[in-house]
Amino acid sequence: MRRPITLIKPDRQQGYALFIVLMMMVVIALLVVTATQSYNTEQRISTNDADRKFATTLAEAALRKGENQIFDIEGKKTTFTAKCEKGLCSTPNVKSNGDFTEEGNPTEDAWKRKCDKSLCIDVNGERYSQGENSPRFIIEYLGTNSADKRTIYRVTAKAWGKNKNTQVVLQSYVASE
Repeated sequence: MRRPITLIKPDRQQGYALFIVLMMMVVIALLVVTATQSYNTEQRISTNDADRKFATTLAEAALRKGENQIFDIEGKKTTFTAKCEKGLCSTPNVKSNGDFTEEGNPTEDAWKRKCDKSLCIDVNGERYSQGENSPRFIIEYLGTNSADKRTIYRVTAKAWGKNKNTQVVLQSYVASE
């Protein structure tokens, strides 16, 4: 024989199932929010990394152009100034050997030096290419090595990424042959 089915009367229902489903929905919503924030953070990190790599590539190209420009100034009467006109900067505590003239008496390294309110490399640095945010470079005469009579220069290049806050500065030392 079958037992009769008894229904629970509405006044005796507890509602546990509704409470459990709501708690599961809250937990799932928190997991989704956390995953979304993590994804956004990772995307910002990868975008910034790509922008820095882009700026580094531009700075390397400007650095190579500055190194190649040394061949053009070598052996010519060239003026290095404290304000880095034409991208040629005088250096603190370095005296010319007669092939070059230096104007002004700078007190700090050229890539840190200010011309008015901006850095000299930003204002007077030679542009790698045309454009407002084109990478720039400066060349500093560092002196002549007394042992082998080689002239030493420091080339500093600065480039910006697509984001204006991304800046890369590279330097190299070049000794003439």
